[in-house]
Amino acid sequence: MSTAGSMSVNAKDKRSPNQLDFVHVSDAEFDLQSWPFYWIIRANNAYLNTLESVLKRDQLDIPRWRVLMLLFGQRARSVTYLAEEAIIKLSTMTRIIQRMEREGLVQSRPRQTDNRVTEVLLTPQGDQARRRAQQAAFDVFALAFDGVSGQQIAALNQTLGRVLSNLSEKN
Repeated sequence: MSTAGSMSVNAKDKRSPNQLDFVHVSDAEFDLQSWPFYWIIRANNAYLNTLESVLKRDQLDIPRWRVLMLLFGQRARSVTYLAEEAIIKLSTMTRIIQRMEREGLVQSRPRQTDNRVTEVLLTPQGDQARRRAQQAAFDVFALAFDGVSGQQIAALNQTLGRVLSNLSEKN
Protein backbone atom coordinates (compact mmCIF):
# COMPACT_ATOMS: atom_id res chain seq x y z
CA MET A 1 0.00 0.00 0.00
CA SER A 2 1.42 3.40 -0.91
CA THR A 3 1.63 6.40 1.38
CA ALA A 4 0.12 9.77 0.63
CA GLY A 5 3.57 11.22 0.04
CA SER A 6 4.31 8.70 -2.73
CA MET A 7 0.97 9.07 -4.53
CA SER A 8 0.99 10.87 -7.83
CA VAL A 9 -0.49 14.35 -7.87
CA ASN A 10 -3.48 14.64 -10.16
CA ALA A 11 -5.84 17.60 -9.86
CA LYS A 12 -8.77 15.43 -10.94
CA ASP A 13 -7.92 12.82 -8.29
CA LYS A 14 -9.07 14.70 -5.17
CA ARG A 15 -9.62 12.13 -2.46
CA SER A 16 -11.14 12.41 0.97
CA PRO A 17 -8.96 11.77 4.04
CA ASN A 18 -10.55 8.32 4.42
CA GLN A 19 -9.26 7.36 0.96
CA LEU A 20 -5.67 8.31 1.75
CA ASP A 21 -3.25 6.39 3.95
CA PHE A 22 -2.24 9.65 5.61
CA VAL A 23 -2.88 13.28 4.71
CA HIS A 24 -0.75 16.30 5.45
CA VAL A 25 -2.39 19.68 5.01
CA SER A 26 0.42 20.57 2.62
CA ASP A 27 -0.26 17.61 0.32
CA ALA A 28 -1.25 18.70 -3.17
CA GLU A 29 -4.03 16.07 -3.15
CA PHE A 30 -5.67 17.50 -0.05
CA ASP A 31 -9.12 18.94 -0.70
CA LEU A 32 -10.41 21.11 2.14
CA GLN A 33 -14.03 20.45 1.18
CA SER A 34 -13.43 16.72 1.64
CA TRP A 35 -12.37 17.31 5.24
CA PRO A 36 -15.35 16.60 7.53
CA PHE A 37 -14.22 19.03 10.21
CA TYR A 38 -14.41 21.84 7.65
CA TRP A 39 -18.14 21.18 7.29
CA ILE A 40 -18.70 20.52 11.00
CA ILE A 41 -17.21 23.89 11.93
CA ARG A 42 -19.01 25.78 9.16
CA ALA A 43 -22.37 24.15 9.97
CA ASN A 44 -21.92 24.81 13.69
CA ASN A 45 -21.03 28.44 13.05
CA ALA A 46 -24.03 28.96 10.75
CA TYR A 47 -26.30 27.25 13.30
CA LEU A 48 -25.07 29.37 16.20
CA ASN A 49 -25.28 32.62 14.21
CA THR A 50 -28.83 31.83 13.10
CA LEU A 51 -29.93 30.73 16.56
CA GLU A 52 -28.36 33.77 18.20
CA SER A 53 -30.18 36.17 15.87
CA VAL A 54 -33.50 34.45 16.68
CA LEU A 55 -32.80 34.40 20.44
CA LYS A 56 -32.01 38.13 20.49
CA ARG A 57 -35.72 38.81 19.92
CA ASP A 58 -36.30 37.47 23.45
CA GLN A 59 -33.22 39.19 24.92
CA LEU A 60 -31.40 35.85 25.15
CA ASP A 61 -28.03 34.63 23.95
CA ILE A 62 -26.43 31.23 23.39
CA PRO A 63 -25.06 30.79 26.95
CA ARG A 64 -28.44 31.64 28.52
CA TRP A 65 -30.19 29.36 26.02
CA ARG A 66 -27.90 26.48 26.96
CA VAL A 67 -28.69 26.94 30.65
CA LEU A 68 -32.43 27.17 30.00
CA MET A 69 -32.38 23.98 27.92
CA LEU A 70 -30.31 22.10 30.50
CA LEU A 71 -32.78 23.06 33.24
CA PHE A 72 -35.73 21.72 31.21
CA GLY A 73 -38.27 19.88 33.35
CA GLN A 74 -37.66 21.96 36.46
CA ARG A 75 -34.71 19.78 37.50
CA ALA A 76 -32.22 21.33 39.88
CA ARG A 77 -28.74 21.09 38.39
CA SER A 78 -25.36 21.95 39.85
CA VAL A 79 -23.37 24.81 38.39
CA THR A 80 -20.61 22.28 37.64
CA TYR A 81 -23.03 20.08 35.68
CA LEU A 82 -24.28 23.09 33.70
CA ALA A 83 -20.71 24.19 32.88
CA GLU A 84 -19.69 20.71 31.73
CA GLU A 85 -22.77 20.10 29.60
CA ALA A 86 -22.73 23.60 28.08
CA ILE A 87 -18.98 23.32 27.42
CA ILE A 88 -18.33 26.55 29.30
CA LYS A 89 -15.66 27.21 31.93
CA LEU A 90 -16.98 26.96 35.49
CA SER A 91 -16.07 30.57 36.31
CA THR A 92 -17.87 31.78 33.19
CA MET A 93 -20.93 29.65 34.00
CA THR A 94 -21.01 31.11 37.51
CA ARG A 95 -21.18 34.63 36.02
CA ILE A 96 -23.90 33.54 33.57
CA ILE A 97 -25.97 32.11 36.44
CA GLN A 98 -25.50 35.28 38.50
CA ARG A 99 -26.67 37.39 35.56
CA MET A 100 -29.67 35.11 34.98
CA GLU A 101 -30.55 35.36 38.69
CA ARG A 102 -30.55 39.17 38.46
CA GLU A 103 -32.84 38.87 35.43
CA GLY A 104 -35.22 36.59 37.35
CA LEU A 105 -34.71 33.58 35.06
CA VAL A 106 -33.13 31.22 37.60
CA GLN A 107 -32.60 30.87 41.31
CA SER A 108 -29.71 29.18 43.02
CA ARG A 109 -29.47 27.48 46.38
CA PRO A 110 -27.14 25.19 48.28
CA ARG A 111 -27.84 21.51 47.70
CA GLN A 112 -29.67 20.09 50.73
CA THR A 113 -27.42 17.04 50.92
CA ASP A 114 -24.15 18.93 50.33
CA ASN A 115 -23.90 22.67 51.04
CA ARG A 116 -20.70 22.87 48.97
CA VAL A 117 -22.75 22.31 45.79
CA THR A 118 -24.81 25.15 44.34
CA GLU A 119 -27.96 24.06 42.52
CA VAL A 120 -29.75 26.11 39.90
CA LEU A 121 -33.48 25.99 39.12
CA LEU A 122 -35.72 27.76 36.64
CA THR A 123 -38.10 30.39 37.95
CA PRO A 124 -41.57 30.66 36.37
CA GLN A 125 -40.21 33.56 34.30
CA GLY A 126 -37.24 31.39 33.31
CA ASP A 127 -39.55 28.57 32.26
CA GLN A 128 -41.47 30.98 30.01
CA ALA A 129 -38.17 32.12 28.48
CA ARG A 130 -37.17 28.47 28.06
CA ARG A 131 -40.38 27.73 26.15
CA ARG A 132 -39.78 30.64 23.78
CA ALA A 133 -36.12 29.69 23.35
CA GLN A 134 -37.00 26.06 22.72
CA GLN A 135 -39.46 27.07 20.01
CA ALA A 136 -36.78 29.26 18.44
CA ALA A 137 -34.37 26.31 18.47
CA PHE A 138 -37.00 24.06 16.87
CA ASP A 139 -37.56 26.66 14.14
CA VAL A 140 -33.81 26.83 13.42
CA PHE A 141 -33.66 23.01 13.43
CA ALA A 142 -36.48 22.88 10.85
CA LEU A 143 -34.65 25.40 8.68
CA ALA A 144 -31.31 23.61 8.99
CA PHE A 145 -32.67 20.15 8.22
CA ASP A 146 -35.14 21.07 5.49
CA GLY A 147 -34.93 18.30 2.89
CA VAL A 148 -33.00 15.97 5.21
CA SER A 149 -34.74 12.73 6.18
CA GLY A 150 -35.07 11.39 9.69
CA GLN A 151 -32.88 8.49 8.63
CA GLN A 152 -30.16 10.89 7.46
CA ILE A 153 -30.37 12.81 10.75
CA ALA A 154 -30.07 9.55 12.71
CA ALA A 155 -27.04 8.54 10.62
CA LEU A 156 -25.47 11.96 11.15
CA ASN A 157 -26.04 11.72 14.92
CA GLN A 158 -24.56 8.23 14.98
CA THR A 159 -21.51 9.30 12.98
CA LEU A 160 -20.89 12.40 15.08
CA GLY A 161 -21.34 10.34 18.24
CA ARG A 162 -18.68 7.95 17.00
CA VAL A 163 -16.30 10.80 16.13
CA LEU A 164 -16.80 12.26 19.61
CA SER A 165 -16.23 8.87 21.20
CA ASN A 166 -13.04 8.36 19.18
CA LEU A 167 -11.70 11.76 20.20
CA SER A 168 -12.77 11.36 23.84
CA GLU A 169 -10.94 8.04 24.11
CA LYS A 170 -7.70 9.76 23.14
CA ASN A 171 -7.95 12.45 25.84
